[in-house]
Amino acid sequence: MTRLEEAIEAARVGATSPPNPISARDAVLRILEAASADERVRANLSDVQAKRALLRFTDTNDAIEFRAGGGELHAEAAEVRGPGPKVDATGATWLGLVSGTLKPWLAFTRGLVVCRAGLTELRWMQQVAERLQKAYAE
Repeated sequence: MTRLEEAIEAARVGATSPPNPISARDAVLRILEAASADERVRANLSDVQAKRALLRFTDTNDAIEFRAGGGELHAEAAEVRGPGPKVDATGATWLGLVSGTLKPWLAFTRGLVVCRAGLTELRWMQQVAERLQKAYAE
């Protein structure tokens, strides 16, 4: 089992019980850090335009500085009022998206993820989430 598979499995196990919002950001960070080291993930992001966003956790006042595209992926803890387009969701929603238990179109079309920037950033985030989940299935 790879580091990415372990991180995803831990998030999926955690998703079977009510999520602890305090640890949701840490779990999302672990998954994204493991994904950044995975060749399948980077390959799936090779034709995605490189952009960045501030992923904000609405239930804990936490955030992650997130960059993806052009075959790269980077995530690190950040301040909620940091620079860049803001994208808001609960810890459970972020966990569901990055662990593959929540379909990206569902989260974005139902308003579970709210992009404070615009349609370009919203489509980019949905495309990145779809590519992450595609890499998990390979």
